[in-house]
Amino acid sequence: MTACTDDIEEGAYYTFTGDTVSSYCQSDEDYSTFTRLLDDTGNLALLSTYGHYTCFLPDNAAFQRYFEANATSYSQLSRDEKAEIVYNHVIKSYATDYTSEHFEEGALGEPSMSDNFIVISYVSDPSGDGLTIYVNKDVPIVERDIDVHNGVVHKVGEVISPTKDYVCDIIDQPEIIGNQSFKLFSQALKLTNLDDSLKRTYDLSYVCPSPTGVENVAGWNMRYPTTKRLGYTIFAEPDAVMSENGINSIEDLIEYAERYYDSESDDYTSRDNALNKFVSYHILDRQMSTNAFLYSGKMTTANCAKDRVEFYETFYTYRIIKFAVGNILNKQKNGLGVKVNENLSNLSGINGYVHSIDDMLVYDKDVMENDVLNCRFRFDMFNIPSEFTNNNIRWHLSGMEGDVSGYTVTPDFCKHLQFSKETEVTFWGSEWWSVYQEDEMKLNGWYEFNLRLLPVPPGSYELRVGYSPATWRGIAQMFIDEQIQGIPRDLRIYGYDPAVGWVADTGTDQDIEIDKAMRNRGYMKAPASAWSQNAQKNFRDMDNCLRIIIGTFNFQEYSEHWFRAKNVYAQDREYNGDYIELIPTSLIEREDIY
Repeated sequence: MTACTDDIEEGAYYTFTGDTVSSYCQSDEDYSTFTRLLDDTGNLALLSTYGHYTCFLPDNAAFQRYFEANATSYSQLSRDEKAEIVYNHVIKSYATDYTSEHFEEGALGEPSMSDNFIVISYVSDPSGDGLTIYVNKDVPIVERDIDVHNGVVHKVGEVISPTKDYVCDIIDQPEIIGNQSFKLFSQALKLTNLDDSLKRTYDLSYVCPSPTGVENVAGWNMRYPTTKRLGYTIFAEPDAVMSENGINSIEDLIEYAERYYDSESDDYTSRDNALNKFVSYHILDRQMSTNAFLYSGKMTTANCAKDRVEFYETFYTYRIIKFAVGNILNKQKNGLGVKVNENLSNLSGINGYVHSIDDMLVYDKDVMENDVLNCRFRFDMFNIPSEFTNNNIRWHLSGMEGDVSGYTVTPDFCKHLQFSKETEVTFWGSEWWSVYQEDEMKLNGWYEFNLRLLPVPPGSYELRVGYSPATWRGIAQMFIDEQIQGIPRDLRIYGYDPAVGWVADTGTDQDIEIDKAMRNRGYMKAPASAWSQNAQKNFRDMDNCLRIIIGTFNFQEYSEHWFRAKNVYAQDREYNGDYIELIPTSLIEREDIY
């Protein structure tokens, strides 16, 4: 990562002071305006308490420039405006002080107290004397890592003032950075009316069912999301990239779109129109900065980290983008792909991000079906519901601490995860559990749930589910598209059980024979690309990490398919929801162990 490899000037570092965030602010008259804001809004006491607070601290001169730029003064601020300014500068975390070792290009892992994500970027000093770290592209960090009792302070050169624009408005600006713009893409976004779909920040129909936000579920205190945040990500070609491809007008772009997409309607607002499909394929229904596309935790073996991939569905129904290391979209086997331009990305709106790309992004059916997506699809169950990403649940459960163990949601919270009212659903995470990408979905009681599968191209696929057997699991009947799949599967038996036939690898041809014997019993060893911090070995070398082969399925068109599991054993047992795999049957014979 840039943050780990490039030099930052030594003067940007600081050491422990013995203060709290509040007392540190009070100790220097240069920060009296921010201290006054804390006092007037009742936050001076809050930032004196135990916790994990990250404060980006502007000085009085920065506030003077802020007041002049906004034609206001301190005395004209309402209490709500004062509170908003404070909250824009503070992250209150359950477990993390966001020191610079957590910085990388993209957003920090948790939002500020005003519910806005803070974006970090690095800019080379024109004099060649290292890098300057910026917050939200335009606020420099002038001194960092001031360690205090209850967190960390970073001094910043300007007041942080997050935009209130929607993501579709960000892309509509006449000039973004330098002389770059997205005028043609923005015009297409408006012509298709897809910009109207990007003007929501919260689902206002959602009501947190607990007055405290916490409820005991299956014997554990679990947190409900207090709001239901919505989010979007747009990948857009700058006008310069359009021009390089012979596109200099909206008419040129319409003609280009019709080369790749059937146009069954002349109405640009119709999802059957070619331009609409082109634009739709550039939009995700989840808010992701560039450092959030791929899992970057410790549960991956070092030699496989470079091969990490993720798949996300776009607004173009049932069509997905494949993400590879280096922020390359739809990387082909020859290495070609569309790359995200980091310098012109992470443009943040109130409900998402705009990322610039260096080439035209299209769903070329031939290339996608025969190359990019002719692969094994392995996806964490947390990948499917976009609500887990938008509400900072996916990949952030390991930070829970104290008397709260994780999250729970109501049955109607997720579009692509459905479960009965008898189901007790909990979401956990730990780098010390043997689960794929840390996150685990646990379903207790007389559970019955439906999870929509990743929408893959038409073809014949083998479907598997990954899980960790344990005595407290249970027995589940599994279904695909409401069709029962074989007999109920016992999730309690470990790999060494004769019914499974797991034997540790020896590095000989015997390993191949063991794999074949396990397949005949409906099982597979877990992938060698996943790593267990606790056991200090990869999942394939563990008899408590397995895959169940559900069956072979012929998907004849681009459409949705659902995986369902139902408890058929006892109320006090659970289902371990980890990851799912779909692999074209033509690839099974030459599939690797990773």
